[in-house]
Amino acid sequence: MLDKSDNNQENNHPISIENLQEKINQLEAKNKQMIQQHDQQMKQLEKELNNLKSRFITTVSHEFRTPLTTISFSAGLLENYSNKISEEKKQTHFQRIKQGIEQMTSLLEDTLIIGKLDARNLEIYLTSVNLEKLCRILVEEMQKRTNKHEIIFSCQGSSSEGKFDEMLLKKTTINLLSNAIKYSPGGGEIKFDLICENQQAIFKIQDQGIGIPKSDQDRLFTNYYRGKNIGNISGTGLGLSLVKHIVDLHHGKITIESEENQGTKVIVILPLNADERSQE
Repeated sequence: MLDKSDNNQENNHPISIENLQEKINQLEAKNKQMIQQHDQQMKQLEKELNNLKSRFITTVSHEFRTPLTTISFSAGLLENYSNKISEEKKQTHFQRIKQGIEQMTSLLEDTLIIGKLDARNLEIYLTSVNLEKLCRILVEEMQKRTNKHEIIFSCQGSSSEGKFDEMLLKKTTINLLSNAIKYSPGGGEIKFDLICENQQAIFKIQDQGIGIPKSDQDRLFTNYYRGKNIGNISGTGLGLSLVKHIVDLHHGKITIESEENQGTKVIVILPLNADERSQE
């Protein structure tokens, strides 16, 4: 009669020391390969991040230099030739100085907000906002910055009152309208529709500009990233990233529909009462 323990040993086929060592060697080789691949990926990501940061610094320097040059030029004319130029020309130069200051202030604010967002250190302050009134004021302000574009605003819905962080909402709207103007260098209509229904505010901004290549659309909300077809159009690559963060803070969503040379439509949907959503 066979011993059951002997029979079990035969069925289990115990691994020899040589086979065990071979498996250990294979696992070590595979682990080494994975570590090398991980190191290569990390180096590539670090290189890409450094390139983006370098490009950002260069771009921001240029973005500051442009309004500073305008301010310096207009201030110099007003200082040296004030008695020789008309009141109308003076007002033009005062307006250019004001716009230059506003441009630099906006750039600084965007950079600071992005820094706080990356550090998860930005708080939102919700107050009652009349969206239609706010949007009309911003449209009027943005229209003054261009004579090549016509911003057509419409509002639908019985009530456009809601709870938002007004400062961040202004940033969002100004960034989207600014992009529509900037990336439509040939001018044309910019449609801005505000629709308030079903406890939601829907912002639709559509331009007739250069559009966004399909290959760039997956990275639209990446800090410092800019499309390949922008040419000499200025910008920092922060605008859409900032907008996406602000929309997320309000528990909303943003979608972008675009084709190269066919224009871009941006749709932002926000709950009219973000404070109620935050308590869910």
